[in-house]
Amino acid sequence: MPRKAITQETDNLYSESQDSAFFGYPSSPSLISTADPDTDEILEPAAEKASPPVKSPAKAPKSARNRSQTETLLVGLDLGTNTSCVQIAEKGAESVEASALIPTVVGYARPGILPDVLPGNHTTFFGDDAIAHKLHLDLVQPLKDGIIDDLDAVRDFLGYVKERIGNSEDTEYRAVIGTPANADPRAKENIRLAVTQLFDKVILIPEPFLAALGSREEPEGIDPLSNSIFVDIGAGSSDVCLIQGYYPSSEDQISFAFAGDEVDRQIQRSLMASYPDCGISLSKCREIKEAYSFVNGSEDSILAPVMIRGRVKRLEVADAIDAACTALLAKIYEAVRTLIMRAEPDSIPALLENIILTGGGSMIPGFDEGLETLLLEDGFEGCKVRSVGGTYKSRVAAGALIAAHQADERQWQNLLR
Repeated sequence: MPRKAITQETDNLYSESQDSAFFGYPSSPSLISTADPDTDEILEPAAEKASPPVKSPAKAPKSARNRSQTETLLVGLDLGTNTSCVQIAEKGAESVEASALIPTVVGYARPGILPDVLPGNHTTFFGDDAIAHKLHLDLVQPLKDGIIDDLDAVRDFLGYVKERIGNSEDTEYRAVIGTPANADPRAKENIRLAVTQLFDKVILIPEPFLAALGSREEPEGIDPLSNSIFVDIGAGSSDVCLIQGYYPSSEDQISFAFAGDEVDRQIQRSLMASYPDCGISLSKCREIKEAYSFVNGSEDSILAPVMIRGRVKRLEVADAIDAACTALLAKIYEAVRTLIMRAEPDSIPALLENIILTGGGSMIPGFDEGLETLLLEDGFEGCKVRSVGGTYKSRVAAGALIAAHQADERQWQNLLR
């Protein structure tokens, strides 16, 4: 099957069905499509920016293909605010064929750039290439607070992802894509619009559920799909999900736009208040957070080197980090507590032993212990909070790929317009 391998690294159109199940759990109407795969409409190619380095060519109508020779490639996609993860596998394959982490950023050449300054004189760059050439580019992050903010840019970005996966007229591309918990219909529709003409079929599933599915093989704790609370702390949003053996309803999910990016903003505001002339950037605050973050006053003093007008100064950042990270912890605690109270009473003792943190925020030192302490102090005896650790970046995409393997045919949504 000819295609480019990606870098190897380790609802509005849905209809309700009464007789279909998802991984053995009761189906949600939002996962089921009754569209006829033989009558898909073909879109006109979207208008493209000048001289992009990659472009996904329009597909030939499916009726023109020999369907008996069409292969199916499954794609698990975690479309993140700061970083996206994609995994691919052939339908029925037991192993992941390829996996990649890609910064979710698009860079457009600034007006007036001289010839041969940018490689290949391209005008659009993606991911690491965009970051590497940021001096000469206007960088755009297509997602904000976990949802699509710039539809054109995210479509450019996904076109690049699809180009890395490959294009073959003899292959049907199916993608399961993670969405923030309780994403509204418009947010889901924007994802559908962004992947139309890039993939043939799609299913959208809340990210915490996919993280739980991607963690199912872990030896510790209770089966996360049986009885758990999953906390996914990303860059743009924090998503908390109660999972008790069925597909979560809206009441089982809480999502809010206080996550890694808001921690960065709070650190920046605090440092600007303490050092009005420092001019510290948001990206520098993110570096400080990633290097020195902690919760609950566990550090008395942290001096971080910061370049100010060409000279390195050491700023005291402990108070700023403490306030921002502890505020995040408080928000997560309130959401977890709310979902515990919504759970079936008899299930709560076992549920308390299976509270799982994932996402970049889960890597804040002491965050799991801090959340566990707050719950114990509130009388939730026997609770255990654990972080999935450094593998968090691939959990949602891994779960999405598992979901793609296990989904019933009727649950795939054909991309129509």
